[in-house]
Amino acid sequence: MRRWGALLVAVLAFAFAGCGEEETRYNDDTIVDRLNLEQTDSGYAVDGDPFCEVENKLLNTATEVDDAAGNDDLGLVIASRQGNAGVKGVPPFAPDCGDEVKKKLNNLDPVPKEDEE
Repeated sequence: MRRWGALLVAVLAFAFAGCGEEETRYNDDTIVDRLNLEQTDSGYAVDGDPFCEVENKLLNTATEVDDAAGNDDLGLVIASRQGNAGVKGVPPFAPDCGDEVKKKLNNLDPVPKEDEE
């Protein structure tokens, strides 16, 4: 009987965990606008710079960012401050471009309370 009680508690805890906040999602148009992306043959160029090209598949949620970062051997996934949106650079991807993209993506996320003062 105890096992059933423990199983019921585990199932309820899992169910309540799924009822939490919805994941923040930014649509492609928002990311394209924020980064000033221009369509290329293989993806997007940030501000039209061919050495600042990102993949066609934009990362719209924290889950997509985490999945892409987990498969990123070259360190080309760039995410917003809170990891809610991102892009994956296409080599050769200039390091200063990554810094600029990060700043622009950070503007999507709300400013943390301690940074507001």
